[in-house]
Amino acid sequence: MNTNHNPNQIKRTLFEIEGTDLRMKMVTTAFEGMTVSYIRFKVFVDEQHVPIDDEMDGSDAVAVSFLMFQNNIPIGTIRYIKGSDGVIHPGRIAVLQAYRRKGYGTKMIRWLHAYLKTILGEVKCEIHAQLYLKTYYEKLGYQAKGDVFQEAGIDHLTMIKAL
Repeated sequence: MNTNHNPNQIKRTLFEIEGTDLRMKMVTTAFEGMTVSYIRFKVFVDEQHVPIDDEMDGSDAVAVSFLMFQNNIPIGTIRYIKGSDGVIHPGRIAVLQAYRRKGYGTKMIRWLHAYLKTILGEVKCEIHAQLYLKTYYEKLGYQAKGDVFQEAGIDHLTMIKAL
């Protein structure tokens, strides 16, 4: 087993969030996938009481997931799924409780928007926002579409944004 790591190779897989000590990394290993699952379990299952079967529903198999790091500590996660119609569905946005209220979630979402625009060009994003976050997403440029619906026992609203 080769235990030598090329620091330049590792560095290229990290995306800096300009002006911060935050880094984003695309999930490419089983360990990173388990880290994503841990963060989402803590936020959605433990804190919000989402049933585990709803949270871990198998959709990660078709998603592109990212971890957010601060000083090499994983503190958040976000993912997206590209629909067959080309619409991008960001979701499973979670920041560990100790790191909230510092703007990290907003930075993570804005980073994902910039990343998507760079790799895909102009696209439409559609999210299922928890209803209490409607104003938050409006400040990020999303507009509500349709009626409130239940997802995992929580009120949600479909919101869209063109990138």
